[in-house]
Amino acid sequence: MRLALLQRILRKREYDRLLRILLRAFPKECNEDVRAVCQVLFLKKGCSCANVYYLNESVNWRLLSGESIRMPYRLCIEDSAYNAPSLTHQQQVILDCVLTRSCNGYQRQRSLERLLAGKLPDFALPYVVKLCDEYVVEILQVVYERLSLEDRSRCRALCVENIDYIRRAHSRMISYWAEFYRWDCYRYRDYIGRKLYAECFGYRKTGQRNIEIVAERSVCDENHRNS
Repeated sequence: MRLALLQRILRKREYDRLLRILLRAFPKECNEDVRAVCQVLFLKKGCSCANVYYLNESVNWRLLSGESIRMPYRLCIEDSAYNAPSLTHQQQVILDCVLTRSCNGYQRQRSLERLLAGKLPDFALPYVVKLCDEYVVEILQVVYERLSLEDRSRCRALCVENIDYIRRAHSRMISYWAEFYRWDCYRYRDYIGRKLYAECFGYRKTGQRNIEIVAERSVCDENHRNS
């Protein structure tokens, strides 16, 4: 009896902790949907511990709306967590965003592919861009293939809003190329990561001024098309 009570108390604390993390990771207008997703992540019954574990690191992002979110760096989530047919479309998008922070690279890629299969809401863009500073080259390829076929002005505007992070992410991407992929792609200018940052994010070695110019041109072109 006491053990069961203790398990319920511990589980409630873990739920509350995860909910606080996820509420900070999405805009306030998504709070109710985030609560629904958090409940899905705790569907596993009869267990004293949750099926979600996390690191205490996070990444701050400024959304296109001007609101800031704090994205968790890593979440260790069981594969069964995303078997949730009761979720609405937006809730499923939020869940896939959460799963892009998984410790499992294959799970990150599967969640990314589901996100890219539909129209990305603005709050999901940082979760896609964040994956592009990691070492899994297949993820860079998936993002490049999708973003290179559509209007990139939103991504570029997001990069302008978060230029300090994009600068660090670009350097990290280059370091992964030098460490893991230089033998397969000796010339950096041919590397998919360089193409992704330059063509889709508007970021090259020239840095902040270059990305601002590219973003300004994108906005001007969009205004011209709509006029």
